[in-house]
Amino acid sequence: MSTRQKTILVVLFTVFFCLSTIASSAVAQAVRAGYAAKTIFFLPFFVAQKMRYYDAEGLKVELIHMGSAAVSLQALVAGQIHFSGQNPDGIIIFNEKGGNLKTIGGIVNGVAYTLVGGKAYKRIEDIKGARLGVASLKGGGTTFLLEYLRTKGLVYPRDYTLAVISGGTPARLAALEAGSIAAAVLGIPHGDIAIDRGFNNLGNVGEAIPAYQFTAITANPAWAEKNGAAVVKFLKAHIRSIRWIYDNLEAAAEFATKEVGVPATYARRGIDYFIKTKLYPRDGSITIEGIKVNLEVLAKDGLLNPPLPSPEKYVDLSYLKQAQKELGM
Repeated sequence: MSTRQKTILVVLFTVFFCLSTIASSAVAQAVRAGYAAKTIFFLPFFVAQKMRYYDAEGLKVELIHMGSAAVSLQALVAGQIHFSGQNPDGIIIFNEKGGNLKTIGGIVNGVAYTLVGGKAYKRIEDIKGARLGVASLKGGGTTFLLEYLRTKGLVYPRDYTLAVISGGTPARLAALEAGSIAAAVLGIPHGDIAIDRGFNNLGNVGEAIPAYQFTAITANPAWAEKNGAAVVKFLKAHIRSIRWIYDNLEAAAEFATKEVGVPATYARRGIDYFIKTKLYPRDGSITIEGIKVNLEVLAKDGLLNPPLPSPEKYVDLSYLKQAQKELGM
């Protein structure tokens, strides 16, 4: 083969490769997924993106930092995002007011929060009359904070006030350090970071609500029904990312340090806790029993009236089951 022929073959191969790459990129479906804060609570999303699990499923996923569950819910309803990683409480309340959103997969199936007091607040009694930092006035971490303090004899709003701080656990930790709040619920491992910095451990709020669906993937059925294949692909990538975390603890901790910004020691501590307690659902599942507890607590807080609906009312497991089937589960 002559040099000229070789050159032509190289050029043709290069052109073919470029066209194939463009074609592959063109057929990838673009979807947007919202998350509240860049913490290990949403680590599976970041892993799926960086490990190219979304790409492998033919999806071009844009992860969007929403700052709060309320903003994420509004964006989901408006069609600005297609998947929302958030606490089901907001979805339940929205649906009971006439909305229609469905939880389709689990992210964190349990509670991983510590109530941390400022340096002057060493006991639960010390926060009486003080202002506490929360992500929202209803649902999520606020739900089990209210329940936890209720078991300790402190009732909202009689005994304390709430200050909404957007930006997730890192923002609440910053507010605590600035002295603008007396205490806050901090997710693992940020709670450990705060305690090691001299702040006070006021208890594991999970004691009050051991079974609870903390965060889940939610979709709008109006979009999901028209894009069922994309929903299944998103969930397959999600499950693969969680499996990777379980199978690569050291690498997952290093990943959390780089992507989430958690110091290495705390990243490993956090990952170990999530795996040990199985907070990440390895099969991407949702705990129906957990959502039942969500409903019971919402009723206790006066946000739902009995008789309580069935947990299945807010869930669509068809996409998850198909994703699990395609993964050979």
